[in-house]
Amino acid sequence: MAVSFYDSIGRAFGRDTIRKFGAFLQTGGLTISPERFAGLYVVVSVLVSILVAFLFNVFEPMRNMMFKSSLFAIKPLVLASAAFIPMFTILFSFVAVFSLIALFGYVFVVLSADSRKNKVEDALPDFLILASANARAGMTVDQALWHAAKPEFGLLSEEVQVVAKRAFGGVPFNEAIDYLAQTVNSKILRRTVTLIKQGLASGSSVAVILERTAADARDVQIMKREIAASLLMYVIFILFAAAIGTPFLFAVSAKLIMLMENVFSQIPTSSSGTSFGATSFIHPQPPIVTSDQFYVFVIISVLITSISASLLIGIIQKGNKRAGLKFLPFILIVGCILFVIVVEAIGSFVTGLGTG
Repeated sequence: MAVSFYDSIGRAFGRDTIRKFGAFLQTGGLTISPERFAGLYVVVSVLVSILVAFLFNVFEPMRNMMFKSSLFAIKPLVLASAAFIPMFTILFSFVAVFSLIALFGYVFVVLSADSRKNKVEDALPDFLILASANARAGMTVDQALWHAAKPEFGLLSEEVQVVAKRAFGGVPFNEAIDYLAQTVNSKILRRTVTLIKQGLASGSSVAVILERTAADARDVQIMKREIAASLLMYVIFILFAAAIGTPFLFAVSAKLIMLMENVFSQIPTSSSGTSFGATSFIHPQPPIVTSDQFYVFVIISVLITSISASLLIGIIQKGNKRAGLKFLPFILIVGCILFVIVVEAIGSFVTGLGTG
């Protein structure tokens, strides 16, 4: 009953969308049907959104965090209508929860797809050499691939065995081998599949094609390792700047704003509006940006910096920005922890100077 319920919700996205979504899930190695996954996403997002909206409307500290800062342009509307608060919290909860769950799901599938791609590409040259030797021994292409699918090749062997079983089951080999290119998001693997199909269609020697493709794949791997090694210093610099340098500077700035607020709150004011006298040319003003507003800015900036740094690292190391998403949790967690530690350390140091 629950399965048909999720499937019926998922079908509301449309056939073309579900087909593309299914292909995306297939590259990540997920065997769940796309309709069921989409329906489960909608149900979970709705339930979590209702929970978050309830928490925002029940707990006052969470409302204060959102509405009492003048950083939000909606403050006049909030003051003008008390009914606007629950309406906005419900809308904000649904948009935020649906977006975050979709983002986390996308990142999970992308990381899983990249992991599968790396495993396949690492084993591909040796697999192709063994398959070429089998083809030279007189085996057909499907038999050569089947006997080359040794356990030491891991995921690649599992996918090739599926292709071979389909071919042995009566599916034309050109259609069966397309499955291999669809389940793994690898340009090298897709190129290999295309070359094999073209070689079969033109009557060329498949063994020669497999040998040359294996050599090209190995050369690509060596080149990628050399590039990654030569650009290691850039990766270290980006990690240091995003995870250590930026949070440290933000922490110093945040503590300075807090100290300035405390100083100006303790300065007595005269009838002229300043403590320096009516004839004074000095009119000090408190910081325009409050500490609460700056903390919101820090959270947004650290998040943007972490995402940008992880994408840059992925481009430098792998040539693919999605490959750097695995660094995002590390950079974000280290940056937030360092920010809190530096703020507390500076606060303790200033307090110690005051008492001393």
